[in-house]
Formats: sequence, structure tokens, C-alpha cells
Amino acid sequence: MNEYIKKNISKIISVFLLIQPFIDLITGVCIHTFNLNLTFGIIIRILFLIFICYIVIFTFKKKNILIPYLIIGLYFIFYIIGTLLYKDSSYFFEIQNIVKVFYFPILFVSLYAIKDNIRISNLTLFTVIFFYLILIFIPTVLGIGYKSYEITKAGTLGFFNSANEISGIISILTPILFIIFYESKKIIPIVILSIMYLIVILMMGTKTPLLSLGITLFVSIIFFGIKLLKAKKYKQVFISLIIILLGCLSLLLIIPKTNFYKNIRTHLDFLGLESITDVFKDEKLIDHFIFSSRLKFLSKKSKIYNKSNIYQKTFGIGYINNNKTTKMIEMDYFDIFYSHGVIGFIIFFIITLYILYKILEKKKKTNYQDCMLHTSLILILFLSFFTGHIIISPSVSSLCIILILSLSKRNKTDILFVYEDNKKLLNEIDFNKYNVTTILEKDNKSLDKEIIIYKYNINNNNKLLYNIRLLNYKIFNYHNYDYSLYNKKDNNIKELASVSSINNIYYDKNKIGSIETIIK
Repeated sequence: MNEYIKKNISKIISVFLLIQPFIDLITGVCIHTFNLNLTFGIIIRILFLIFICYIVIFTFKKKNILIPYLIIGLYFIFYIIGTLLYKDSSYFFEIQNIVKVFYFPILFVSLYAIKDNIRISNLTLFTVIFFYLILIFIPTVLGIGYKSYEITKAGTLGFFNSANEISGIISILTPILFIIFYESKKIIPIVILSIMYLIVILMMGTKTPLLSLGITLFVSIIFFGIKLLKAKKYKQVFISLIIILLGCLSLLLIIPKTNFYKNIRTHLDFLGLESITDVFKDEKLIDHFIFSSRLKFLSKKSKIYNKSNIYQKTFGIGYINNNKTTKMIEMDYFDIFYSHGVIGFIIFFIITLYILYKILEKKKKTNYQDCMLHTSLILILFLSFFTGHIIISPSVSSLCIILILSLSKRNKTDILFVYEDNKKLLNEIDFNKYNVTTILEKDNKSLDKEIIIYKYNINNNNKLLYNIRLLNYKIFNYHNYDYSLYNKKDNNIKELASVSSINNIYYDKNKIGSIETIIK
């Protein structure tokens, strides 16, 4: 079992990510239809967290992970003691919230410990956002589903529950859409998906996805603008600017007909203002319109914190005060500080910032994919501050972790041999330098146990079945390897190689010296 988990951990995590939209769909139904506070989603995610913690310790034998686990565990004990000492009820609610908040650092440090064994395809993440989009788009078109807001404002959210969390997920995954669109040569699907994406983010009625789209577009324009200017392709720069201008003008014509615009107009009418420029005449109006009263919530929670005793200041005031639920600020950094005190805040961010530093200190080549992944990181940090529900919400934070880990440089080079079972060649590779996977029709017991065997029958006369299996392979393995190598001039084999890596190399097995001679 341990060997199976080791060799399939990427697929296990990928499957977990792919079911996220459906977990959130069931959660929405549970809350709206059955009024269940302990949702299906949090149960599944906690079980997944326990599973990851277990395999990190007992399967991958990462004993150093016990130190952060112990530190977080001790903090949990002190937090619960504070809850028992200073609160009369709602102990379960407090425990539920501390688990939700610390889900991020626990899962982050766990997956970072085994990052060299994890390869999550961008197409997996693309499929996740596609599922969210389609599960909102269909109910929107049919005029069914739940509203984004309970009162006043307009917006549709399919059958999901939290507008803030779903907005956050779509926002941080927007750069992944751009990566796949950039790498794809199929114009019609790109246009259709782009239209669906725009309809969804404009009809949801929330500001966050549109803001994230603007940031991602801006970064992309700068990236390609610099690239074209360096290549002195001034004509293409001019044409690109015209296309961008036309796109912006089209968007300006469409926006007044959307829920996003209706909500802006409703908000202005509520405040008794004629235009957006009037908002900036008063700081209270800025807070109400731009920050959705988050600064007011911050002030109120700050007062509660300042009135609390030294124990609560140290370990957190929690989520219930005077038998009433304290309103969340919806600015993650502040919510963590006030709810979990100085110690909880320090533990949370020492773990997070240390891992971020270790990931970002190893510089990688700057290409469009890395540019977009860094954009996702910027969005995570930015939205956590201004809109919240990013790093303290398990549904969003699990995706945040995968996006951040995608920036890390693995210590070994990942190589895929497509339909190669040459014992001498594969077993002589230095496994301290390379992670090796080979695609075969069936297991080969004579190969080294370090080699991952991906079973795949390439010869299938049923075209439909072949395409389904190929799509499944793409979702889990798209550009997951540094190099994909093949030695048979077969179109199906070549297709698998090109799907697996942008560096797909044909080699003559009769003239091979070493792996270094192939990939040099």
C-alpha cells in the first residue's frame, strides 16, 4: 500500500482537486436545503488533511514534519483551554473554525515536505475552474440556482453557497486559464470558454473575479509587450494594442447589462450618490463602497480584542463573544490575528513565510507559465488582504497551496519514457538525480522499484474510447515532466510524449550512451 501511495500521490491529490467543485455543490445544497451547519465539504476536506498528515509521517517517513505538527497541536490545546475558561458555550463552533483557519498551514507544510513527489498538471487546475464555471453558467442560463446575495444586490451563484469563496477560487485560477489558452491552438474552444468565463464573472455580481481578470490581463500585456519590443516586432505591438482597445470598448458596452453593474448602481443609490467619483469624498463612503464596510468591522473587532484579557490577546478571542458570533472582518490577515492572537498569528505566518521563502529563493527561468503562476501568488496575497476567504477557507486554500507549490523547483529532473521497458537502460539511471516514469501496457517486475509504471494501452480500435482515455491522461499528466522520451515512430506514442512535456525527444535506442546524452 505504501508503494502504491508513493507512486500515485500526484493522482490522489489531483482527484481530490477535481472533486472540489462537486463537494462545494453538495455543501451549497446541504446549507440551503437542509440547513446543516457542519457541511459535507468540511468533513471531506478534514479527512483528506488527516490522510495527508498520516502518509507524510508513515509512508514518506518525513520525521521533521513532527516539529510544526507539535507546535500547531500545542497552540490548539491552549486555544481550546481559553475557550473552556472564558466562554460558556459553542465549543464545537470554535473548534470547527480553528480547524478551518489552520487547514492552510498544516496542509501547506505537509505537501511541501513531499513536493518532489508531487506533479499536478495545469490541465487538472484548468478542469477544476472549468467545472466551477459550467456549474454556475448552466443554472444562470436556465434562471435557477441560488443568489449571490440574500438581499438587495443581484447575482447568481448556481447551487454554490459562498459567493466570496467561489469568487476567490475563480480569481486565483484565472491565470491558469491564460496558460492553457496560450498553449492551445484551438481557437473556437478558447472563444467559447472565454465567453462563458466572462458571462459567469459578470453575472455573479462580485467585484473580485473582474479585478483578478484585470490584473492578469495587465501582467500578460506587460509580459508580451516587453517580449515583442525586445524582438523589435513593432507592427505586432501596434496590432495587439488595437485588439486590446477594441476588447475594452466591447466590455464597456456589455458591463451595463450585467449584475456587476447593477450592484454598483444599487450601492450608489443606497449611499445617495450620483457617480463613483463621489465615493472618494468621504472615508466612510470609501469603506462602505470599496471595502464593503470591512474597515468598520476591523474597528469593532479591534475594540473587542483590546477589551479582552491577556490570555485571549495571546491565544485569540475566537469567534464567539458574549454568546454572539463575532462578525468576520473578511480580511484574512486581521481575522487570523484577532481570532487567534499573537501566538496563533506568529505560528501561522512563520510556517507560511518560511515555505514561501524556500520556494522563491530558487529562481526559475522566466516564461509565460511562471509569470502567470507568480500572478496567482500575487492574487492570493492581495485578495487575502482585501477580500478575505482565501487562506482561511479550506475550499480556496487547498488550491492556493497547489498553485504556490507549482512555483517550486524540484530537486530531481522528471523524465517520462513512453513505451520503454528496457531493463538495462532504465535501471542504470541515477535515481538520486532523476524521477523516472515509463508508460507500459502492463507491469514489469524486473524494473527498479523507484520507477513509476503508468499502465496505458495505446492500441485501441475504438476511437471514442481511445479519445476518452487520452483526455483522462492529459488531465493528469499535461506537461508534468521535464522531458518525455520515445524511440518508436508511432503517432500515438508521439502524441503521448508531446502531451506529457514540451521537451519531447525521439532517440535511437541502439545508439544511446546514457540519459545525459539524450537530454543534453
